[in-house]
Amino acid sequence: TPTTTLTAHCHCDRTRLSFIVLTSSLPIPVHFCHCTICRRTHGTLASIHARLKLGPTTGVAVDLTTLTAYRSSENVTRYFCSTCGAQLYDHSKNDAGEENYYFAVSLIDAPESTWDFKRHIHVGSTRDGGLASWLPRIGDLDITTFQPPPTLTSQSRGPDAKLHARCHCNGISFLILPPSSPAVFFTTDPTVTPTDKSKWYALNDVCHSCRLVSGCAIVSWMFPLASHLRLENGLAWPADHVFGTARKHRSSEGVERTFCGTCGATVAYVCEERGGMVDVAVGLVDEVDWDKGEEGRGGRLEGWLEWRRDGLGFKEDAV
Repeated sequence: TPTTTLTAHCHCDRTRLSFIVLTSSLPIPVHFCHCTICRRTHGTLASIHARLKLGPTTGVAVDLTTLTAYRSSENVTRYFCSTCGAQLYDHSKNDAGEENYYFAVSLIDAPESTWDFKRHIHVGSTRDGGLASWLPRIGDLDITTFQPPPTLTSQSRGPDAKLHARCHCNGISFLILPPSSPAVFFTTDPTVTPTDKSKWYALNDVCHSCRLVSGCAIVSWMFPLASHLRLENGLAWPADHVFGTARKHRSSEGVERTFCGTCGATVAYVCEERGGMVDVAVGLVDEVDWDKGEEGRGGRLEGWLEWRRDGLGFKEDAV
């Protein structure tokens, strides 16, 4: 057939969209964007998007009443599900009036052959290569890296530095303190407990739920204790996990997730079985040396985090 219809949906399934593309355009080029805006609006280390130009024989069908629009820059508006926070697509319009749509391919029900994973862009924004350094190829195909970062001389954390988590609109903003002592890990889940007790554990998650609430197939989490989180006004992390512009979504029994109700950023995951621990979306987090007014040493925060090196979280879901 001359055209192919693709469909996408979010975790709560209240938002669905379909769009028609020319079959001759398949496979569709896909890029991983590592810019600060994408990281702060998604909560992930990168967004995974395909740009589609829609014309007379193609189009998109979506019910905007289930979405929240967020204007992240002068020419770009991003749309996310108002209920679960999934980032579905971006719409841009340049000065010449040309319109483009950038869809989150992680939410689209389509075989892998639909996509051509081609490049990492704006990698320099990460300062350390971010996710791009861990994903140089998919299968046998290399992924081209644009705007590579400078070589970092150190990944150690500064003596006066803190971790600052914030979304793009700044409606969510809080501090993450380093572990106060090895004793804080005595009762934590061993699967998310670091060997180096001066760091927090972190991993890359590819489970279905994380993909569908974020709009990204790879969600990076760190695992601090709630007792080590502080709001910017100095108050403790709230027991209901809601503050600022946060909205809550119960994704399964015993699991609550929060996202920014203004810009859509994935913020946190809380599981009743791991009481006292708050999974924080790493894409929101940066090291800030407030005494010097300097941002930190890299998006992966390797001076603060002990990353899981033996595979992905819930990789069976990615098959």
